[in-house]
Amino acid sequence: MIILAALAAFATAQDPVPPPADWGAALSEDARAFHDAVAENHAGPVDAENPGFGDLLANGLALALERAGTADSYPHWYYALREYEASFDDGHLGLTDWQGMGQRWVLQWPGFMTGLRDYGGRERHEVVFVRDEAGPPAGAVLVQCDGRPAEALAAGILGRTAGRWNLKSQRTRHAANLFVDQMNPYVRRPETCEFLVDGASRTYDLAWRALPEALRDEGRAVARSPRHFAPVEMRGFSGGVWISLGSFESDPASEPGRRLTALLAEVEDSAAAVRAAPMVVFDLRGNNGGSSLWSSRITRILWGEERVDALGPRSQGVDWRVSPGNLETIEYYRDEVFADQPDALVWATEIAEGMRAAMQAGEPLWRQGDGEARPAAPEGPGPMTGRVYVLTDSGCASACLDAVDFFTAMGAVTVGQETSADSVYMDIRDISLPGGRVAAYVPMKVYRGRGRGNNESVAPVHEWSGPMSDTAGIEAWLIGLDAAR
Repeated sequence: MIILAALAAFATAQDPVPPPADWGAALSEDARAFHDAVAENHAGPVDAENPGFGDLLANGLALALERAGTADSYPHWYYALREYEASFDDGHLGLTDWQGMGQRWVLQWPGFMTGLRDYGGRERHEVVFVRDEAGPPAGAVLVQCDGRPAEALAAGILGRTAGRWNLKSQRTRHAANLFVDQMNPYVRRPETCEFLVDGASRTYDLAWRALPEALRDEGRAVARSPRHFAPVEMRGFSGGVWISLGSFESDPASEPGRRLTALLAEVEDSAAAVRAAPMVVFDLRGNNGGSSLWSSRITRILWGEERVDALGPRSQGVDWRVSPGNLETIEYYRDEVFADQPDALVWATEIAEGMRAAMQAGEPLWRQGDGEARPAAPEGPGPMTGRVYVLTDSGCASACLDAVDFFTAMGAVTVGQETSADSVYMDIRDISLPGGRVAAYVPMKVYRGRGRGNNESVAPVHEWSGPMSDTAGIEAWLIGLDAAR
């Protein structure tokens, strides 16, 4: 089965959008338009296996409309919509292409920033960046602010607009902003906080002041390891073969798509040497998803069609939401993008024909596949001689996670950082909203019986605690791991 993890509709450039005369009316219009885009194109509203989705959709709209009654600024409009999209806890459903409309962000901070640190599975918000000697020192551990424990404080200030707060990757990513006032009118910034300093409790009254952009960037870099974006290439290293997959760009005609096409050809030409290598590393650092066709093809080249069909990840079927816009998107990919890709063309043609038939029959969903029986796996060991590792970071989601599923099904060992996660709702498309101030992105299908659960991350068998940009250090670490096996 061919899986395409993200379908991004082609977009046209927009002229700058002026601020509306009435921010409340703008919020109401955009919240309703987002609601309608989801209601008409997302599988959730008609998904019998997710009966709570309709309440999320309705309750989020109701809160946004309530806030529209008092909205009088860009932050009111922006954060009300951000909270609406976050309420779905789905990285594949939300809003994008936010127009600035002349907004000037004036951030404040109390002279320090925190990062989320993990000590044996126990998370702590720890001061990591200080520019005020009167505040808590580096290493101080947050206990509570204004009666709100550290975890509840972070969830209330950050989690409400970040979503998926159950994921360590989300909590870590956003922790640096806990003591950055980002002008959200719907949250209360801390005023008095308790920290543990060398094991003793100390209380600080926070003095908020302007946060220069340079200091903000410096503090965030200290608070969390910046993502490293691996190239698209195959190379040798002292341990064996290193295959970097920093992109799974959906469009094969794009520059990353052309590099991926060339990489596939190189892997195919060198397949025997790759299989014989003492170690093979698939490097997914910086991969933001895209199309799962790339990892499916690499896996099939190296392990063989029969083994992948027998052991590779699969679901019990896929239900596509039937709508005119979803059908138009699939037909566009069939006619324009996949015209010279036989496998993908067959895939898109099947979906387009199935959707059209379901639409004519008045059915809201069309089922693709239905849990077909797996073929038997080839006997004997797999073709890869050495150990295989898949290196992930905390941003790995969507097609990146599909690649992890493919490689681990073939026996690869996960290393690096715990990944992000994705829902079972997949294959997004962009939808323009009437006001031109923001656009929606909405998934078109839902997996049934996917092996990896909804919003389930992948924890590495071996965790790397250093900077993700330290490629030489990671190489040496993996060689040591492999030697000790």
